[in-house]
Amino acid sequence: MCAMGEPAEPFADRLELALRGLLELSVGVLSAMEEDVSPSDLRALQSLDHLGGAKVTALGEALGVPPSTASRISDRLTAAGLITREVAPDNRRATWLDLTAAGRAVLSGLADARARALERVTEAMGREEREALLLGAEGFARAYGSLDGAAR
Repeated sequence: MCAMGEPAEPFADRLELALRGLLELSVGVLSAMEEDVSPSDLRALQSLDHLGGAKVTALGEALGVPPSTASRISDRLTAAGLITREVAPDNRRATWLDLTAAGRAVLSGLADARARALERVTEAMGREEREALLLGAEGFARAYGSLDGAAR
């Protein structure tokens, strides 16, 4: 502890150490899904889900890639049957992308796999620890959601 009651290590460093297990769990779940969908394709599916469908340019902005890269990603996802590509309703020169039932199933499978993995770990925690973890995670989600894309 420092003089003012603060820990010697900065908060972010302590948090990073504490979250390593959670990050490893998440990476493990994603790695298991890599046989079916690449991490970059999963990010694109998650972005389209969050956006509720989007033009190719908006997907590129969400992913931080140029429109040509977003177009190639959308070609792959369309070929895999995970998204649809249609003429945008407000601009016939633009392409509108949306999830198919299969694309939604991939995201649902990812969420289910993460929930099962988290459940296995949190069953070994006490009730108060689980509640504190949930409270902190909800606060983190709110704070993260309030940041703009560049700050994330």
